[in-house]
Amino acid sequence: MKIENPKVTLRDDARKGVKEEVRSGFLDWLYQFSVEGDDGELYAIGGSILSMNVEKLDLVSMTLAKGKGCATQLRNSVYKVARFPGAVLEKLYRNPAGTLKIEEREHSILVSCGPEYSVECFEDNSWHLLVTSREGEYTADLWHRPAGYPLWYGRESPSALTQYSITYGYNCAAPVEGSFTLNGKTVKVKGLGIRERYVAVDSSAAELGGWEDWGFISFNEVHSSMYDMRLGMKDFSILDLATGKHYTTEGHTKGGDNDNTEMETIHEDWAFLRELDGFIPMTYRYIFRLEDGCRYEIEAKAVNATCWGATHKVPDNPVATLTFGEVNGRFIYPDGTVKELTGGKGCLSIRQWHAYPNILPRELYTDNAAEIHSESKFDTL
Repeated sequence: MKIENPKVTLRDDARKGVKEEVRSGFLDWLYQFSVEGDDGELYAIGGSILSMNVEKLDLVSMTLAKGKGCATQLRNSVYKVARFPGAVLEKLYRNPAGTLKIEEREHSILVSCGPEYSVECFEDNSWHLLVTSREGEYTADLWHRPAGYPLWYGRESPSALTQYSITYGYNCAAPVEGSFTLNGKTVKVKGLGIRERYVAVDSSAAELGGWEDWGFISFNEVHSSMYDMRLGMKDFSILDLATGKHYTTEGHTKGGDNDNTEMETIHEDWAFLRELDGFIPMTYRYIFRLEDGCRYEIEAKAVNATCWGATHKVPDNPVATLTFGEVNGRFIYPDGTVKELTGGKGCLSIRQWHAYPNILPRELYTDNAAEIHSESKFDTL
């Protein structure tokens, strides 16, 4: 979404509502990073402060996922099952409203939600995150340092993701570095990640429709984040580090396959993720047709996933965050010059309608052949 003067300010990072005097229904300070540790492992590190005014809750979440998996083809079946290592740590702390604090400093603001989560936002747009689990087994000390401009949901005027989902704020993809400690072992990490500042009129996501993709896929040469609401709109932010050129939409591109003039999302190689009780694409392909004639292409393959919700209840629209392993991309300039991109990383959250279990074959849910009967390949209504 294009706005005038898109540089992020401390006022944006501290914003609590559509109007300064009115606190909005849903706020977040969120991050999702894909990093490599000095132990050679791939990690997905995530967390957030989610403040929900109607529910009178200030939530802190933290997740840590490690390693890579794959999809396996079921015998005598057209279906594949995603076999991922998943998360090694997941925490959700429910705090009463008012736990969230915003402290103004000389050249920064400090946002905290109890002793578990703080993020200091600096004038140069860096975020410094400090995270500690209540049980003490996990801590993280991470820096997110962006260049260029973010993907804006809206500042003075909102972004209407759907007719009823009115949002303000931004997300931004950028380099990440720092460390975490789990059960006494410290790992130094470096990679790429996305952060989000989000202000919404309410906290309901049900109106977003049957599918939502939100996240980042970036390279050493190009940083990019994107979202695609199948029944709403889609948008992106792309920064070409070589030229300094920033690309985004006017904010009116239709979601899903309704409008592929600027951005095309292609889901391939579907597999059943048991933890989600639904299918996910193992391969994502993106094609961006940019305003100056450039073309940006991405192919990313999922190697891990974590499932989550804001309230620890089974949601009507379950959410999984995918971690990509093999990530390839290229930037094609109008004169035909092709720049092959390196160091690709990405994480993407998907929201979808909940699967309807009684029309799915039983072999998707079990590896025990004795529980799978030949006459029950597919249950119908």
